Amino acid sequence: MKIIYLFTSPSLKGSAVQNKVLNQIKYMNLAGAECRGAFFSTEVKEITELNEQVDLIPVEKCTWKYFAKIGQRKILDGVLSNYIKNNVYKTDCFYLRYPGASKGLYKVSKMFGNKIISEHQSKEIDEIRSYSNQHRFGLKPSDFLSWLLYQKIPRYNERVWGNKFIKSINTAVAVTNEIAEYQRRRGASKTFTIGNGIEVENYEIRNFKPNNKNNIRLLFLKGTSAFAEWNGIDRLIKSIDSYHANNGVKFELIICGHIIKDEIRERDYLKHLGYVKGIELNEIINNIDIGVSTLSLHKKNLFEATVLKSREYFARGLPFIYAYTDPDFDESTSKYALQFSNDDSPIDMERVVAFTERVLSNPEHAQEMRKYAKEHLDFSVKMENLVRRLEAIVVND
Repeated sequence: MKIIYLFTSPSLKGSAVQNKVLNQIKYMNLAGAECRGAFFSTEVKEITELNEQVDLIPVEKCTWKYFAKIGQRKILDGVLSNYIKNNVYKTDCFYLRYPGASKGLYKVSKMFGNKIISEHQSKEIDEIRSYSNQHRFGLKPSDFLSWLLYQKIPRYNERVWGNKFIKSINTAVAVTNEIAEYQRRRGASKTFTIGNGIEVENYEIRNFKPNNKNNIRLLFLKGTSAFAEWNGIDRLIKSIDSYHANNGVKFELIICGHIIKDEIRERDYLKHLGYVKGIELNEIINNIDIGVSTLSLHKKNLFEATVLKSREYFARGLPFIYAYTDPDFDESTSKYALQFSNDDSPIDMERVVAFTERVLSNPEHAQEMRKYAKEHLDFSVKMENLVRRLEAIVVND
């Protein structure tokens, strides 16, 4: 089966999203597909190989003085349309990581939608709304333009052109059942769910070092460099504050990643280590009791997710707490992952204490978590499933 993977926001410096896409392509090929990536980039002047499986397709930079974001999207849609037109008979399907709605993308889907499979990571309009605090309406020209470009126009595009696009394509692939249902409500004729995966072997299993029982060390890995209130760190800090006021066990919260000004309130028990990777991060995780995953996903109007840091915790063998529904977790994973309600209620830190004592009393917990990650969360498993689903679509069509 021949697949062309279309990705519209690459960078020569790389990114977490790009790494995921590269792994998808790698493991689709290992699953028996003939998959090649087409990455559309303003950073190259001619078609260039990023690697043996990916071509960088040049996109001219917009020179508009105002509304360059809109102009750049028009240029991208034109290049994307021409590329699909020139390759439509060379592939069984185009697998598109959805770049957001536009009139130009709808026109592409109207011509070639029977061969387009679109992957969706969110309920798009709610995703846009989740950044509204950063782009509030204001009378100052800069505030108004920010609101217009990052709120008003994107929402309009999703409601009008996004709904038309989803009705025109072959299939929408979603990372959760909740997002799949959202795409069906928008008009998708076919959907299926494939949760996010990770490359398990890229993560070192931890060598846990037992800690003083009167002190519990928590770790939060912050992936985004932007303000992300749905991480729920503020919810956790309020809960720790309340618990410390009345109890003897002490919590220490370590955050690795980029924090913007005023994003997280300072506390004596909070340590911010900045961006950490490699051997240094491995050593930190060896000395951590419990990981922290997403705790306030409801602020994006989402209740189901396949959060990458949760998968990393499983791969490393680090038990963790979280507050959402994950389609890849079941009753067996509750031994290693403690779930809380997806709302603003306080985290019950007594439950965290009991969970920590229970899970760390099992000396094999890290190996058991690693085994689950290999069998259920690895890219090899996810992309095998995806390729088989895509083959069924092609055969049926």
